[in-house]
Amino acid sequence: MKTQKSLKSGADLAVLARGNGFYYAIRRFVGEALEARRQRASARQTAEQLAQLPAYLRRDIDWPVVVHHEQD
Repeated sequence: MKTQKSLKSGADLAVLARGNGFYYAIRRFVGEALEARRQRASARQTAEQLAQLPAYLRRDIDWPVVVHHEQD
């Protein structure tokens, strides 16, 4: 299935489904899209809360994490 952003709420919508059991496929697809949206919101909220910590605490927990692909 493919996704398309709706103009109103920005949620993912199923735009194409074929074959037997398409009701289940759409339901599963929408469920996965909603779960991904919840996870993104949770990660964003966590990042905002960590950004409000004092500098010494951020250093202690090594936040924000900087990853260098060149380093092993």
